[in-house]
Amino acid sequence: MNSNPIKDQNSHCAIHDTPFKYSTKVRQFFERTNFFGTKYAAQCESTCKLFNYMYNHTSRHTSTQQLLVTPSAIFSSLIADIQHARETIDMEYYIFSNDRTGRLFAEILRRKARQGVSVRLIIDGYGSMSLGRELCRAMQRDGVDLGSHALMRRSRFHRKIAVIDDHIAHVGGVNIADRYIVGNTLGRWHDVQLRLMGDAVHDIVRLFDYDYMVSEGLKCEVPMLYSHRGLQVVWSECRGGRAISELLEEVVAEARHTLIFTTPYFMPPHSVLELLSSVVSRGVKVRVIVPERYNVWMLDDVIRRRIAQAAAYGIDMRICRDAFVHAKLAIVDGRRVVVGSANLDSRSLYHNREIMVVTEYREVVASAKIFVEGLMQLSSPPTVSDMRSY
Repeated sequence: MNSNPIKDQNSHCAIHDTPFKYSTKVRQFFERTNFFGTKYAAQCESTCKLFNYMYNHTSRHTSTQQLLVTPSAIFSSLIADIQHARETIDMEYYIFSNDRTGRLFAEILRRKARQGVSVRLIIDGYGSMSLGRELCRAMQRDGVDLGSHALMRRSRFHRKIAVIDDHIAHVGGVNIADRYIVGNTLGRWHDVQLRLMGDAVHDIVRLFDYDYMVSEGLKCEVPMLYSHRGLQVVWSECRGGRAISELLEEVVAEARHTLIFTTPYFMPPHSVLELLSSVVSRGVKVRVIVPERYNVWMLDDVIRRRIAQAAAYGIDMRICRDAFVHAKLAIVDGRRVVVGSANLDSRSLYHNREIMVVTEYREVVASAKIFVEGLMQLSSPPTVSDMRSY
């Protein structure tokens, strides 16, 4: 039996096959917090290795873009970058949970704030309701500038952003919560996060500053979009609030050979389904990978109908069994990747505040392909029950 490419990706790309010794202090840090629990001792071990490697070898990273595809790589990379921060830490998350992961990050942010680093954290009022006043007040007492986007009926601040010293940015679909590391009743969660360096980080800094002012109740102009060589950062508020939906239309229209999506909530509007059908009719192979079960039970009926409609249009639907696909990812013609926080549903396309990154960086494309290949090993075509509405 072939090994899982996702696991291979973590061991090969994240550590670069470089021999190293990791200190007992790093292992003791995770053991002391009982971060993974005894059941996940092996994952704790791999996380300690990766965390220590990145902490001691950051200067050796020459890539300006890295697609992190495993929980160990995603959280270890983010923790290491935060630990290295000297001036600023800016984080914005839809969900910041009051669980082991959330409390661990809160403690790290409190510690950095006490060291004199400027720490700003923005959360969504709906997504982070479980954070609790006690933990919020503890962070504020230690100097964390904590802001919250007010509850809104239709719109959510759905972005997941971390910017370190205005130099390194993390963007993707991963929130601060235990389930991304240890899974839940839906199985193991699969998600990705893009680590960026270079000019594009300044775009994300401008976006964060805008979101910060909005969270403070201030009126300000939406920052403009800029393109960089082989990369563009896109956020919802531009183009009259249709930037994400127009990006999807452009991606689909430009596809010539293959188009692959991974999304947790497949509820595209009919206009998007018809657009996908049109590219299928001109010979483009369109594949969509979705989870078998969902963490919002009210969506089951709608998603099952959409799966049936898409299959009828000739779209190659794949159901990931016994795992939850949370990655918001697209690969266009095997040479371009779109990754970020937006789902394939009307809320993300038209209402939520989202962020997506379009890149042609070869290492990112290669990592995305390996990630999708791993999901395909866990997936199969939809059965009658997968498409039946109740």
